[in-house]
Amino acid sequence: MTSRTRGKDSTERTQRASKRQPTVWVFTEGTLTEPQYIDIVKGLRDPRIRLSVHIANDERTHGGTKGPRNPTYGRKPLDLLDRALGKLREENRKAKREKWPAPPRGTRWTTVWCLIDRDQHQGVDKVIDTARETDGLEVAFSHPCFELWRLLHCKDYTSTFGGVCDDATRRLPFVIPRMSKEEAKVVLPSQILKSDVDGFSKAKARAQRINFQHPEHVLHSCRDPYTDVWRFVEEGLQVTDY
Repeated sequence: MTSRTRGKDSTERTQRASKRQPTVWVFTEGTLTEPQYIDIVKGLRDPRIRLSVHIANDERTHGGTKGPRNPTYGRKPLDLLDRALGKLREENRKAKREKWPAPPRGTRWTTVWCLIDRDQHQGVDKVIDTARETDGLEVAFSHPCFELWRLLHCKDYTSTFGGVCDDATRRLPFVIPRMSKEEAKVVLPSQILKSDVDGFSKAKARAQRINFQHPEHVLHSCRDPYTDVWRFVEEGLQVTDY
């Protein structure tokens, strides 16, 4: 290879690097609620922040307003872990093959997040432990489910749900008795934005208070209630207020 060719290749790599931006891949347990929430919040990010966010297992239909009739992918925590690790390996191999340069200081080119619930699932502690040990893999966990995070945008809540997600759903102020389960899963901006409810900062503070009541040695699967979705918002979506 001539010096001119090497110089050309180096220039092309530099140009590609200047166009590249950090990417977040998200695997969600829910087929509708979490994807709709992500769509709303990622649109609030400062446009000067270069970041690409993709819902890796998005199967919504009807323009994103309904979940799939028959989901193609398994969505239990261990299912998400397997697919997340596969995606991370795929992206890391791609970076090596294409000789990506080092990312901007304090960032990664690729981060994979799993948004999981306790519900009655097995394996949530394994998922969380694996994320702690794996660079580029992150987990946001809610007990009993993501609806707790939605609830904290509207009111404080510190009591146990007994692991029953439907109990959390029933407490959402915008869920009325005759509303179908599918309708209750829909996330609207008015349900989370501080112009209409209490917003992110209060939801985060409430979440941190309920999380603090659980000693560090207690397994996450036994922390009821609990949610650290605020970490995903700040670290994954790069949004700090709404």
